[in-house]
Order: sequence, then C-alpha cells, then structure tokens
Amino acid sequence: MRRWVVMTMAGLGVLTVVLAIALASIGTNLDRARIERDDLQFEANDLQQEVDTLTAERDRFKSQVDEHAKTIEQLKTGQARSNESSAAATATATATTPVSSGAETAPASSTAQ
Repeated sequence: MRRWVVMTMAGLGVLTVVLAIALASIGTNLDRARIERDDLQFEANDLQQEVDTLTAERDRFKSQVDEHAKTIEQLKTGQARSNESSAAATATATATTPVSSGAETAPASSTAQ
C-alpha cells in the first residue's frame, strides 16, 4: 500500500505542476488581453478626441462657407441692382437729350451773307 500512496502522491504532484503551469499561462494571456484592451481604449479615446476636434473644425468651416455664400449672394444682388440702375440711368439720359435737326444746326456764316 505504501507504493500505491507514493505513486498517488507523485501523480498528484505532477497534476499540481501541470495545473500551475496552465494557470500561469492563462494568467499571462489574460494580462496580455487586459493590456491590449487598455491600449485599444486609450487609442479609442484619442481617436474620439480627434473626431470631436475635426467635427468642430468642420462646423467652423461650414459656417465660414455659409457666410461667404451670403456675401457672394449679396454682391450678386448689388451688382444686378447696379446694372439695372445704370441701364435705367442710360435710358433716362437718352430720353431727356433732345434730338437736333439739321436746320437748327446750320452754320452761322451762311446766314450772315
């Protein structure tokens, strides 16, 4: 029976060593996964900050584009009004200018003789 007890104890010792190695391996893999998860979390936070920054910058550029579009539209409207007023002024000037006939503009020297 002594031999059987020694063999059982040796088997249990080997089993304990195998289980300890397996547990250490699992713990190491778990630690690596935690470290990788933490790294990915930091990277995700950095990317989220970058997305927020770029979103704010995009919004700022969009408002600038909208302001420029308004300014361009105002300039186009002003130019159209200017063109209309200059055309109206030209039409008014030509309408108020008298058309002269040839008899009224005869040279003075021919009538004096």
